[in-house]
Amino acid sequence: MFAIFGDLGPSFGRALFPDKVLVSVLHHSGVSFGTLGERERCCGESLYVLGHEAYLRRYVEEHAKFLAETGVRTLVTTSPHCYDMFRRFYPDLTGDFQPLHYTKYLASLLEQGRLRFTREVRARVTYHDPCYLGRRHGIYEEPRRLLAAIPGVELVEMPQNREQALCCGGGGGRMWVETPAEERFANLRVQQAAQTGAEVLATACPHCVLCLEDSLKVVGVQGLRVLDVAELVAQAL
Repeated sequence: MFAIFGDLGPSFGRALFPDKVLVSVLHHSGVSFGTLGERERCCGESLYVLGHEAYLRRYVEEHAKFLAETGVRTLVTTSPHCYDMFRRFYPDLTGDFQPLHYTKYLASLLEQGRLRFTREVRARVTYHDPCYLGRRHGIYEEPRRLLAAIPGVELVEMPQNREQALCCGGGGGRMWVETPAEERFANLRVQQAAQTGAEVLATACPHCVLCLEDSLKVVGVQGLRVLDVAELVAQAL
């Protein structure tokens, strides 16, 4: 079974949009898949970051058994944080359980010719590397391959990219620290994006989307939008 796993609750609103977009992209590519619906549980990252190790072990064990019982073999996540949890902490009870971040999966569909872009998206785009996708799991090129393959997209890089990319400020407890506005990572990041002349600051993490959109309003940069890679992919179908 192939399933999509989301992230964040309804209160996050805008950050849930890539989940729905990804569904439309997979339908368009002829992929047979399912979702866990109301049975979907959190990946458990909150327990991990709060240090509840004993509870996390029990939670992961129960959740892994549930996934095995439902027959899930390939699990595609929209959040790098969920991807990280499934890769690092979940036991492979079936012997063939494969968690994937959606950018990696879509890049494979593109390579196979199953994902085809037919619409032009005329935009200058710069890509922000999420920490949990890039530095933690080395996924740098797949999101860029997707963006570069979209007709009309001009992909430009910020000076700090890939391993040297700035964090959005939402990880490692940074969002709970009172940081002067001029030193906030997300504020610095949207300024770097604006300096490239980009019209779109793309990323592939709902946490990054939230932080960067918030800073875009605070800094007041004009002519720049924050979009998930999945949104740009959908526009090109």
